Amino acid sequence: MRAAPPDVHRAAGQALARGDALRALGLVGRAEDVLGLTLRGIAYAQIGDLELGRGALERAARMEKKPLARARINAALVEIAMAEGDAAATARAAQASARELARLGDPRNAAMQSLVLARAEVLLGRLPEARHVVAQVLATPDLPADVEAVAWLAKAEIAVRGLAATEARGALTRARAALDGAGSQLLARALVALEAELSNPVARIERAGVVRAADLYAIEAASTGEVMLVDACRRLVIAGRASIPLARRPILFALLLVLARAWPRDVGRDELAARAFDAGRVNASHRSRLRVEIGRLRKVMSGLAEPIATEGGYRLETPREVVTLLPPTDDDDARIAILLGDGAAWSAQSLAEHAGVSKRTAQRALAVLVEEGSVIRAGTAKDVRYVKPGPRVASRMLLLGLVPAT
Repeated sequence: MRAAPPDVHRAAGQALARGDALRALGLVGRAEDVLGLTLRGIAYAQIGDLELGRGALERAARMEKKPLARARINAALVEIAMAEGDAAATARAAQASARELARLGDPRNAAMQSLVLARAEVLLGRLPEARHVVAQVLATPDLPADVEAVAWLAKAEIAVRGLAATEARGALTRARAALDGAGSQLLARALVALEAELSNPVARIERAGVVRAADLYAIEAASTGEVMLVDACRRLVIAGRASIPLARRPILFALLLVLARAWPRDVGRDELAARAFDAGRVNASHRSRLRVEIGRLRKVMSGLAEPIATEGGYRLETPREVVTLLPPTDDDDARIAILLGDGAAWSAQSLAEHAGVSKRTAQRALAVLVEEGSVIRAGTAKDVRYVKPGPRVASRMLLLGLVPAT
């Protein structure tokens, strides 16, 4: 068995802590001892080669006899599973791993595994649960600086997924302060990436007939409830404390969106029918259907807004200013991509419903996104889910905490 000397182990661990995985591989790329294989597996995971990383760590786990060292290696394997996209299985494994590490007297890595659990909860769309886990970690006494930085980064990512840009900015400020004591280039890069995500245009806002690019701050401001926001990205309406989901009522949402974009003007009956029903030529059947659907829309929007008949057609009447949130472009790929931005794991059918496209169209758009690497496909058959990778707060980040002390 080829074992690397202790000074090589130490240098490789320091390289990983800096985020220099290639340097670490150059040092332990051929090592066959437990520690060398562990460092090699972490290095492969940091550069994104998860298969090689998993192989090296599995070999190290089989060779390791000490329970604590084996638990740390298994924790690294949990993080690789997280990066491979099975969030539900990872959540269960991370929770078990955190308990085992705590039992064996390793609170630092137990906290790291709790943050992997938080990331899994984000990908499962369970933001309140993720917030609770991160809050528990941040409440831990004497939290090491790098673990604290990762926790604040996780809190920021959760806020980004919840469109809470101000909260995310505050968390990133705390993460930057923690990084002053951590000295990790890898974590610093994650922080810069999240800061950029806050200010990058991700949608469009139409207000008073003017369409402008919108970052997360603009979306957050429009979602405060002072206006009635008709969100064409997620197909819902936000007004005050009320939120009305209309993803499963595509015709009603189509009618509302046309009326919202015209507000405070009215829309002719034939024009409204043509756009809502995607009809090239409007006939008596479309006009009759329009009256029925307007009645249904009036009932759904009761207390917030009312589509009222005018001499020329219909107009949306509401005490609030009407603002619409639109995808960054009008193509189907953009509609799908912005929905995936919430970090949750989506089925093709659910994405199709929320984007207002057919399931086949959604599948085509997803295939393109998967091929270019901006979306991960996980699961099989009816359990296939799609998720945006997001900032590497999980696998590549948290593996830093598993670099063995040398």
